[in-house]
Amino acid sequence: MNPVELYKQLPKTNCGECRQKACMPFAFAVLKGDADLSECSRLPAKGKDELATSIRKTDWREDLIANLQAEIKGIPFNEVADNLGAEYRDGKLFFTCFGREVIICSDGEIQAKKTLTPWMKMLLLFYIKNGGCGGLSGKWVFHNELRGGMMKYKAFLRECEEPLKELFDRHLDKAALLLDAYGASHPAEFPSQHAWLVYVFPRLPILLIYWPKDDEFESKVTMRFDSTADNCFDVEQLIFLVEELIKDMEVSL
Repeated sequence: MNPVELYKQLPKTNCGECRQKACMPFAFAVLKGDADLSECSRLPAKGKDELATSIRKTDWREDLIANLQAEIKGIPFNEVADNLGAEYRDGKLFFTCFGREVIICSDGEIQAKKTLTPWMKMLLLFYIKNGGCGGLSGKWVFHNELRGGMMKYKAFLRECEEPLKELFDRHLDKAALLLDAYGASHPAEFPSQHAWLVYVFPRLPILLIYWPKDDEFESKVTMRFDSTADNCFDVEQLIFLVEELIKDMEVSL
């Protein structure tokens, strides 16, 4: 069953109750293994059971991870460690991503005490392949100010800022604790008491600023990146990265 065929079997209400917010992206997510039919609240239990027998999930991510691992085998870790913000020791790279201590072996094998999702693994390997950012500029920019960011900015607002705003609206205190667990700091120079500077990767800081709803304005979230962020990832990979950060927080709530 392809995504269009699965979509035709869904309620097609675009109710917004699942993480994908609409039925077509939900169909894609189910077939990729990123979502389960049980997450659709509008699909009857009988319908879920019947559809489940027709679905064969194919996880293309594992193939991509294997290809990326093969590519980084030729990278001299000792030469790129500094740009990555990693420690080079015994032929391996040691650093933190998504608040997790990770070790990358010369053959691309990833070791971590905490679970890494396939998306985290892909982003980690892309980070090494792309060579990191080197020194940071200290200049904060919005996603649409990065190379190619204007073309993807609507997607960034829809997939990143809006879901993060909803998460803060519902679980501000818990979300703040989770960001602290990532090692976030609290910069005081921004016009909100809810601001976090979190290093998702050693050379990739993200600034999150949240304004709660008040008598005059609706709640709002903005994200800013160091201007060197597009050396670490392209703008689409940055969307995937923020999505994964939000999902990781949601799982812990």
